[in-house]
Amino acid sequence: MRRRREIIPGQRYRKLGFGAMLWEVVGLSEDALGNTHVRLRQVGDPRTLKTLAASVLDDPSQFQLVA
Repeated sequence: MRRRREIIPGQRYRKLGFGAMLWEVVGLSEDALGNTHVRLRQVGDPRTLKTLAASVLDDPSQFQLVA
């Protein structure tokens, strides 16, 4: 089982693949079942927001943490 890294507001992630974009974590929430969701803002267009399951953001085939 892969160990999940800590996700905190302010971290930036690059979406891998075609049309790679830079996203910044702006918040986290937990649903009624205990699943964590991450609210992201596109760095180049702060009006563009999306919410993903933390497991998607933690998938190295989809997102890369930018140092």
